[in-house]
Amino acid sequence: MMRLLHGRPVAERINAKTKERVAALASHGITPTLAIVSAGDFPDARTYRWRIAKLAKDLGIAESERAYPHADEAQLAAHLERGTGDAHGVLVLTPLPPNISEDAIASHVSTEKDVEGIHPENVGLLTLGRPRFIPSTAEAVLELLRFYDVRIDGSHAVVIGRSPIVGRPAATLLLHAHATVTLAHSRTHDLAAHTRDAQIVVVAVGKKGFLRGDMLLSGATVIDAGINVTPAGLVGDVDVESVSAVAGALSPVPGGLGAVTTALLLRNVVTAAERQGGDR
Repeated sequence: MMRLLHGRPVAERINAKTKERVAALASHGITPTLAIVSAGDFPDARTYRWRIAKLAKDLGIAESERAYPHADEAQLAAHLERGTGDAHGVLVLTPLPPNISEDAIASHVSTEKDVEGIHPENVGLLTLGRPRFIPSTAEAVLELLRFYDVRIDGSHAVVIGRSPIVGRPAATLLLHAHATVTLAHSRTHDLAAHTRDAQIVVVAVGKKGFLRGDMLLSGATVIDAGINVTPAGLVGDVDVESVSAVAGALSPVPGGLGAVTTALLLRNVVTAAERQGGDR
């Protein structure tokens, strides 16, 4: 019988330790502060924004949104460089409007406040195995696997999706954890030939029902990192009915990576506050 890899117990353990660190900072008169920078209006970004605000309040972390709905790329870059000095951590909500390059904007986030690890310097440090900040969804994949004692060392892991905040860093982290990693995507030729040979499959392509049971090795562990908004609510990238008949374990959507991702993001804010001390 397939087991579900629920994120709540993982997030609760992370949040308990984060609360202790927030209390320690408070004893020195420091409140960790997150600036959330947004442009445009996207349903999945709004959902993430709401989750962050709710958990931040519970943990004692201050957060505020800096919304620039009509900004172009140059204007948003200027706002990032000049308008976030009062925060310990900075998060750029994605996706961004088509007229703004996410890659270009990443270079304008302070490396010391880049709690999502998107600045090119931080991407490079992660690749070298010396991360300053790790993209929270990618790190959540590893946290979930380790919490449920899924073997990574020596396993073949296929990561489907090459985004700079999920697929690529997740593949890097799995490689550092001694998995043999295949980084695939929606255009990979004969994708099922790769996934049928993998003990771990991570899917993050943003397409409902993309990963089917006939694409899997029996007993495989599947991490669904997809988010798709439907009239019935949020769903992932996995066709749950067919995958449930083959996989050994699955992280559900909702109820899987989401809570862990938010917990790790706010843990990064606290880390940034600790490193910066009272200076912002």
